[in-house]
Amino acid sequence: MTEPDHDWLDALAGRAPSGSNRGAVREGERLREFIQRNVHVPDVSVPEQDAQREEQLLERARREGLIDPVELTRRTRRPMRPAAIRALVALAASVAGIAVALTVFLHGTPRTEQLRGPREEVLHIQSADPTALKMQILDELRAAGIRATGYEQLGVEGIDANLPEPVPPQVRAVLTRHHLNVPDNGVLRIEIAAPATP
Repeated sequence: MTEPDHDWLDALAGRAPSGSNRGAVREGERLREFIQRNVHVPDVSVPEQDAQREEQLLERARREGLIDPVELTRRTRRPMRPAAIRALVALAASVAGIAVALTVFLHGTPRTEQLRGPREEVLHIQSADPTALKMQILDELRAAGIRATGYEQLGVEGIDANLPEPVPPQVRAVLTRHHLNVPDNGVLRIEIAAPATP
């Protein structure tokens, strides 16, 4: 039987607990108070320890298959002391701190890539059907020999393409047809959105 079990039984019997498990003592005391309030038992003197009665109860439990005899002979494991628990927690916290430090040290903070050069100009178009217009411009650019990519982001349709230098006349014709300027830096970025409703 473990130390908390002894404390619980002592408190239930009205004896001073031999251990220091306050949770078990409180539970045993509350159960004793409940029994005293609700069950009327004649006042009987019970010895503090009765080895003969304990042995009778254990034998009956063995006969009825409630306990395994091997379990009775096996030593019970004592609960860890608070100092040992604190030491294990401190060790775990140290290991976690070292792991975080190593991760930061080995991987560092991610580098932000800074691009230098001309700023990309985004050409904005409004259309009642942005998806259809995007597909039309993509088809026209591809027919003119340009590898253009379409995308949709946050409800805005877009086109990205790198134009050769000099810009071929077929590509200029596509851009002019849609009232778009030829970008100075060769990077074509178009965003197509539906007109804002009032």
